[in-house]
Amino acid sequence: MVDLGSFYQGIGVVVVLILLGFFLSKIKVLNDVAVKAITNLLLSVALPIAFMRSFPASFSVDAGRMFVWGIGAAALLFAILIPLAQVFFRGKSDNYEYKFAFLFNNTSFIGYPLVSAAFGLEGMTVYAGFMLVWTLVVFTYGVKLFNRKFGFRDVIKSLVNPNVIGIVAGATMFLCSFQMPAFGNKLFGTIAGVTTPLSLLCVGFMLSEARLVTIFKRWRVVIVCILQLIVPPVLTYFVLKLIGAPLVVIQVAVLMEALPTAALLGLFTKKYRGGKHLASEAGEIVALSTILSLVTVPILVNLLVI
Repeated sequence: MVDLGSFYQGIGVVVVLILLGFFLSKIKVLNDVAVKAITNLLLSVALPIAFMRSFPASFSVDAGRMFVWGIGAAALLFAILIPLAQVFFRGKSDNYEYKFAFLFNNTSFIGYPLVSAAFGLEGMTVYAGFMLVWTLVVFTYGVKLFNRKFGFRDVIKSLVNPNVIGIVAGATMFLCSFQMPAFGNKLFGTIAGVTTPLSLLCVGFMLSEARLVTIFKRWRVVIVCILQLIVPPVLTYFVLKLIGAPLVVIQVAVLMEALPTAALLGLFTKKYRGGKHLASEAGEIVALSTILSLVTVPILVNLLVI
């Protein structure tokens, strides 16, 4: 059963950190130069280590089966959702932000603590398989959405970027039941711990460049957020039910797809596009999606996975 108390604690932390970033921007503690440096630090160091630590500590046959189910579920869902995003958001060249928002949820910053609290070790094994595919897709297809010149060489380069290396290293240690020494575990845990607060402070900074009173009047942003929060989790439930997936796989996958848009939307916009208008719109999408998820996630979780 999903622990809604853990969800609200997790989402509450997200909202508070975004508001803190907003406030720090307004009092000039955070500026554009600082956020760019933090973004590079997150994508190059902290996030890869956080991904590496998202796996269970030891391997078993049952854990391996759940791990494979997580991989298969994520691959199948992306195979369906990517073409669906093309249908929903076809046309204008700036729809790459909307496609990214629709496809990629906050599975690392919010998903990790929620899955751990709600489903324990078995759920975390499914999560690890899901995240292996998610990471590969977000740093290949996800980057391609922002980089119009993305080609075959960029695909190869993406596959050897620190984030993919981190998730593959974590999967290898899991499959080999490798136990990291206490010092290394403490060190990497400390580094990984900065990922969530720093990324959300950056989102708050980007949001500070937007006009908050107009967010709900921006019908495109509202529609993107509503589609992102409702269509993928409902589709996930019926697709995985149809193929006979284990209950815990369905529960974890639905929860992951029901989460708000990934904070990486803001980080990628800042890194690959950099325009103030685009950055503020990315912040609006992340913020509005997070706010709306306070209502949609409990409803979907109660209807689909409890």
